[in-house]
Amino acid sequence: MRLFFILFAITLFLSSCDTSGDDTTITGISTEFDRRSSPVINEIMFEPLQNTGDGIVDQPDFVELYNPGPEAVDVGGWYIQDCPTASGRRYSYHFAQDPGEDNLLAPGQYAVIVPEESPDPAGSRLAGYYDYLSEDHSVRIFIVERKTFSFNNDNDCIALKDGSGAVIDSVFYDRSWHNPYVKSTKGFSIEKYNDQLASASPSSWSTSSDRKYGATPGKRNSIYLSEGDMHRSPSLSADPGEFSPDMQGNGETTLIAWKLPAGAYQIALTIYDSEGVTVRRLAEGLPTGPTGAIEWNGLDDDREPALSGIYLVRLSVAGDTFDGTGELEESVVLVR
Repeated sequence: MRLFFILFAITLFLSSCDTSGDDTTITGISTEFDRRSSPVINEIMFEPLQNTGDGIVDQPDFVELYNPGPEAVDVGGWYIQDCPTASGRRYSYHFAQDPGEDNLLAPGQYAVIVPEESPDPAGSRLAGYYDYLSEDHSVRIFIVERKTFSFNNDNDCIALKDGSGAVIDSVFYDRSWHNPYVKSTKGFSIEKYNDQLASASPSSWSTSSDRKYGATPGKRNSIYLSEGDMHRSPSLSADPGEFSPDMQGNGETTLIAWKLPAGAYQIALTIYDSEGVTVRRLAEGLPTGPTGAIEWNGLDDDREPALSGIYLVRLSVAGDTFDGTGELEESVVLVR
């Protein structure tokens, strides 16, 4: 019986590809690589979630640096600076002032510059909100002793300068750099797709796709792609391709994953039976980056167990770099 299911699944998948009338090509964003060896601005939180009355640790604003070069860099005396105000005032935030401290940023190391009223990184809002940082001692946390930075929520510039005032890297960000399908970007950072992309280019950045924290300070960006994957062919997979959950949707699940080229997207993910009837809508209008995954536990939209059989998984993709909707399809076998 299982062999029949598998053979029928292959036939169903091939026929669905042949009959698709959608010619939209998903190629991703245009890219501009700087290929730098000096530290770069890699992630920015300029509109954090903060509510002093909710009893939850406030999310701080921050700027993340990354050292892509082969050598350690001494950032002693370095600072970040924003755009001038209407009156001409420009705020400078010195984050590595003490010459007696270890101010080296090792190759491949992240540094997070954060405003805190206490100089203790362990007791900071950063470590409290992003609790994984307390376990990762490889991340450099540089504290600027103040409550917040002066970064605007709509647009502003951030320049990274060394002790002599020379510009190491700079960004003039705009709120429009966020994924346009994210309704509320408050509490989400903007991240680079790749640290070697030009910091000044809007196409280098998009909204963090980390759904737990809204940002990834001190670790690889959630939307990161290697240079070779920036324009990869879109793909959809189900792992395992045959799964056996129980009647309550517990136990074995199948993980439906998509891989897209660099870009900002909105997806719908739907499960159909062999007659083309919708069984489960796993996502509708979900904003996403180039990589994502959702589990299916074998239940339908009414949370009733779907019957054993062959199911078609269809991913419909809208993007800000192309018109129309692209579709990817895969098959999966459900065995009770």
